[in-house]
Amino acid sequence: MDDLDFAILEHLTHNSRIHSTEIASNLGLATSTVHKRIEKLQSSGVVKQFTILIDPMSIGLNVTTYIGLRIEQSKRISVINKLKNINDVLEIYELLEPYDLLLKVRTCDIHSLKENVIHVLTNIDGVLESNSLLTTKCHKEKTCIMLRK
Repeated sequence: MDDLDFAILEHLTHNSRIHSTEIASNLGLATSTVHKRIEKLQSSGVVKQFTILIDPMSIGLNVTTYIGLRIEQSKRISVINKLKNINDVLEIYELLEPYDLLLKVRTCDIHSLKENVIHVLTNIDGVLESNSLLTTKCHKEKTCIMLRK
């Protein structure tokens, strides 16, 4: 990764639909150079996917909850694999403390949270304890920030 890669990524993080021609024009490069760099960033795994950031409330996902889990370490992989299959679970992180795992969950309402997530969690073999933090308002959300090395 060099400064050019970071400059291209910076453009893409602001607008993943920006055309290579526009990036090339902004950076004073040939379109083919930018296109090849983007392909390389994809094939190397730096760019995982091109996506959009949706306002969850505009599509009825009104409840964002973070759930801390304590799990049996011997069942860690099994628990994580089961969590990956819960549609409302958006993100899964391993932690040092105070929990073993932290989940980011989005649901339409509290009832859905209880039925589709909390009850499912209590039935996963290896989950010892769960603690939920319901959010009230999001002030900032990004998928990534670009900091040059």
